[in-house]
Amino acid sequence: MSDWKVLYRDGLDRDRTSRSISSREAALKQTRDLYRNQRAEIYRVEGPDGQTLPKEVIMRWVSANKW
Repeated sequence: MSDWKVLYRDGLDRDRTSRSISSREAALKQTRDLYRNQRAEIYRVEGPDGQTLPKEVIMRWVSANKW
């Protein structure tokens, strides 16, 4: 099973790591929700085997997948 996590800063200015997320797509959706609904600052998404999605890639995806 894949293990993806979102690293972000919450509205109270605390660095956070999300719970484990089962897929890349689900992690990106979680990131979009954190960014839009909780106004979180997104750092990156980390996946299995050291995969990393940098902020720039994530924000392009969020912009292209508004809902």
